[in-house]
Amino acid sequence: MSLSTSSPAWAKVLFIIWIVFTFVVVLLLFSCRKKEIVIPNKTPLYEKTKQIIDDFYANLDKNQLAPWLSFRTDKMPEVKKYYGGTIRYSGIEFSGSPELVFWGGFIDPFLEHGIVEILEQVVNDALTKQLNPEPCINEATGLLDGVIAKTYNRMAEIDQRLRGKGCPETAKRRDVTDEIEKMRDYLQRHKESCSKIATSRYQYFLHVESRQDRNLLISLVALAVSIISMLIALFKK
Repeated sequence: MSLSTSSPAWAKVLFIIWIVFTFVVVLLLFSCRKKEIVIPNKTPLYEKTKQIIDDFYANLDKNQLAPWLSFRTDKMPEVKKYYGGTIRYSGIEFSGSPELVFWGGFIDPFLEHGIVEILEQVVNDALTKQLNPEPCINEATGLLDGVIAKTYNRMAEIDQRLRGKGCPETAKRRDVTDEIEKMRDYLQRHKESCSKIATSRYQYFLHVESRQDRNLLISLVALAVSIISMLIALFKK
C-alpha cells in the first residue's frame, strides 16, 4: 500500500491508521509472548507430572507389592526383579529367606530408576515449554517424596499382614523410617544433580532468547522510525 502526492486526504488518514495499527499489534505480541498462565503454588506442568507419578506408583504397587499379599497361597504371581529374575513363593511361612528378600532392597532399584526417569522427563518438558525447570523439579521432588513414604508404608502393611497370618493386629508393625530416609537422600542427591544441569541449559536458552529479543526490538525501533518519517512527510504535503 503506497500513497502519491495526489492521494485524497481520506486515503492518507487510512494509511496512517493501518501503519499505526500494525505497529501496535507487533508491539503487543512482543510484550505478551512470554506471559504464562500459572496456577497459584503450581507450575504449568503440575497436572502432567502428578499423573505420571500417580501412574508410576500404581504400576509399582500392582506388579511389585500387591502380589505378596498372596504369599501364603498357591496363587502368588511371579514378582519380577528389576535386574532380571523373578520372586515367587507358595505355601510357606513369611519368615527367614522370604522376609529377607522382601526387605532386602528388591524394591529400591524400581524407585531409584523411577526417580531418575521422572525428573529427566520433567526437565525436558519444562525446557520444551520454555519454563524455568527449577520450580518444576521442586514440585516433582515433593510428589516423589510422597511416593517414597507411601511405598515403604505399603510394604510395612503387607509385612504386618503376612506375619500376622491374615490378622495384622497380632503382629507389630515394622518401622520403615530408615528405608524412607535412605531413599529420600537418594532423591535429594539426584534432584541437586538434575537441577545443576537443567539450570545450565535454561540459562543458555535465556541467553539465546535475549539475543533474539534484542534483534526484534531493534527491528521495532527501525519500524517506528520509518512510521514517524512517513507521518512527517505526509503532514508536510
